[in-house]
Amino acid sequence: MIRRVVLSALLFASLGLAACSAAPEPADEAAVQLAPYSAMAFVPPAADPQELLGLNAGEVTAKLGQPALIRREGDAEVWQYRQTDCVLDLFLYGTGRQVEHVDLRDRGDATQAAVQACFERLLEKGGAGPEASVDYSVFAL
Repeated sequence: MIRRVVLSALLFASLGLAACSAAPEPADEAAVQLAPYSAMAFVPPAADPQELLGLNAGEVTAKLGQPALIRREGDAEVWQYRQTDCVLDLFLYGTGRQVEHVDLRDRGDATQAAVQACFERLLEKGGAGPEASVDYSVFAL
């Protein structure tokens, strides 16, 4: 009786080890299908206002168009671009007037996603939106 129990235990143990060492069956190639390349969606990276850092006045104008407002504050010029959901302030310093600080903020209670979309519209439309009145005057505070 003990012999049968020992033999049964050895049989089950050897079957368990054999199952662990068995090679997996190769996958059926017809069952594995990859999405065609054209079906893959390309998601461009979100535009980042920090990319404007280091641009000079001419490069900013080429990228965003004319600002809605230019304001002088000491040695700096603040260029302001406005849209419905956001305001973008660029702080330009030095004789070459390079962007050294960027401030993108909401107008009211816009969500972060709305502000991001607003910034992307600024880039697409080249600056001041239709609701922004363009004021080219420069005044000192």
